[in-house]
Amino acid sequence: MTKLNILTGITCMLMVTGCANRAPLQPDRAVFNVDGSYQRKFYSQSIETTFDRTVAVFREANYKLDIVDRATGQISGRRGKTGDKGASNDTDLRFSALILPERGGSQVALRIVQIANQGVPLISQSKTEVVLNQPELYAYIFRRIESLSGAGAASAVDAQADLAPTTEPTPEQ
Repeated sequence: MTKLNILTGITCMLMVTGCANRAPLQPDRAVFNVDGSYQRKFYSQSIETTFDRTVAVFREANYKLDIVDRATGQISGRRGKTGDKGASNDTDLRFSALILPERGGSQVALRIVQIANQGVPLISQSKTEVVLNQPELYAYIFRRIESLSGAGAASAVDAQADLAPTTEPTPEQ
């Protein structure tokens, strides 16, 4: 009986360690490795203006922003199911944007990923990620960033607490 208990214990330990994931954990910011999958657009406006307008455009489109980091120029977010009510669409969208200084202006590097559930729920379900690379999709977003009015961008940005204030706070005594 003792040999059976030892054998059972060893088998259980092997099963548990076989399921363990030994891959290193990747932080969310690993998505900002700008490669060929990013679409780019140059603007003559300041990097701060481009950052604020990019945040405003994605907030207006009902994205939930995960990262809004003015110091590094990183913005990312996601949007849930994109179909009409009652539609059987299990597709989510994620985006990653990096705002960079460029030749006296600024540059937006943008990537949008579509995430779809595949397989039978609870049995063999997996998520498939597809990088959207249609130029028309990006052209529309880039045009919205460029044409967003200063007043609209300012009011959208001022309403958000996670962006740095544009004026220095006055010390209170």
